[in-house]
Amino acid sequence: MPLIDLEKIRNVSKALTSVDIKPMDLYDTRFYPNKNESLDKVLMYFIVMVAMDHRLSRPGKQYRAFIYGEELHGADLLYRLGMKMYNEKLEFFDPRNLVKIEPRDIVSWLTIGSATPPDPDVRSLLLQDLGLKMLKLFDGDPVNLLIVSENRLRKEDGDGFLELLKIFKAYQDPVEKKGMLLAKFLSYRGILNIVDVCNKRVAVDNHLTRIAIRLGIVDLEKRYIEKIQNMIPIEREEDIVIRYNVREAYRYLSEYSNVDPFHLDDILWNLGRSICIKVKPLCEMCYFKSVCRAYLENVYLDEPMYFDTWYY
Repeated sequence: MPLIDLEKIRNVSKALTSVDIKPMDLYDTRFYPNKNESLDKVLMYFIVMVAMDHRLSRPGKQYRAFIYGEELHGADLLYRLGMKMYNEKLEFFDPRNLVKIEPRDIVSWLTIGSATPPDPDVRSLLLQDLGLKMLKLFDGDPVNLLIVSENRLRKEDGDGFLELLKIFKAYQDPVEKKGMLLAKFLSYRGILNIVDVCNKRVAVDNHLTRIAIRLGIVDLEKRYIEKIQNMIPIEREEDIVIRYNVREAYRYLSEYSNVDPFHLDDILWNLGRSICIKVKPLCEMCYFKSVCRAYLENVYLDEPMYFDTWYY
């Protein structure tokens, strides 16, 4: 079982207090709908796009392309193509259309230049499932998710926002990466006014896992370290155990530093994409280098290898 190092977390929390990074701009119309759009349309956009927000790149083949004169990769390119579809064919996001989505529709939508989604079959099934259940269980109106959840992430009756999302296959990750990401986005848009803020957590993906391991706030067992070093894929259950402990470590980091979990998620995700990268991390630019175990010991582990998932 991975161990959470509370003393290391306290040290990292001191460095975190000096970080000055603003929360994500969820009104950037390159990636997200205009603030004047109708609530149901905006909700469906975010629910669909976050459902699609999992591993687009593979070793040796990054999901990267130029669009409208700007080079984007990963999630940025995904949401740029999402807004392109939203502006050109809004009905694509309608649950009645989602049930008809085929793999070829995914390829057509998310392919640009040499960038193409690696798992169109999976993505089409996720959208079909999303559309069908939205129609059958919520009368085709995503606003009902907000009404039933009463702006709570979790409820005693099991009808909290995160709990309702797990009805949909795309949101069934036990560590709730997509659920937390969607909650963060909707919170930033003022759509989900979270009552039980104590239940907010970071959205743990490969970037946040890599950072936690390198910082040393989570200690992996020898067998996991050997798998990372030998590039041996881990199993689904192992991935869940590791990421859950990573999420809990960041929960403590949020508490010790008094940084909101969603804001912490912004900080860490940007760090993982731009500085604490897999190959040749830019440590001299990192605000955690004075407390980072990888930097101090000059041993840089990556996150465990696990690609065949739609969880993150």
